[in-house]
Amino acid sequence: MTTAQFVLSEGVLNLPDAYQDRSINVLKFKNVAATLVVTRAWDIKPDEDENFINQQLAKVKRSMKKVVMGDVDDSDIAGLPAREVSLRFENQHVMVYEKLAVTRVENHLLVLTFSRTEPFNADADAFWVSIKSGLQLRA
Repeated sequence: MTTAQFVLSEGVLNLPDAYQDRSINVLKFKNVAATLVVTRAWDIKPDEDENFINQQLAKVKRSMKKVVMGDVDDSDIAGLPAREVSLRFENQHVMVYEKLAVTRVENHLLVLTFSRTEPFNADADAFWVSIKSGLQLRA
């Protein structure tokens, strides 16, 4: 039987079999008044990455108010090529400022969404850059 480990904030969960991580991680950062959401998109073929991003942005446009989006630009996450966009929108009468970055890791997409209720400033931008560069991929 194959065993696997899943790392939690509380410790390591030893599992009796291999798994596919479909979790959504929500991390709050009080010092920069921001939230990071980490998700994974499986079953997206490599030639469909850009389409995935466009679909996600279209969902935001449909479901949120006062949406303003920048261009989707080249970026990187831990040295991996990524696509990134800055946007803002109103959600339940609160303006949300967000940076979204997507990269391919092995056979899936890793999606980082960094959100604030205040516009990004130099400190928040530097924090975002440190998040993207701070990923350490498994060997």
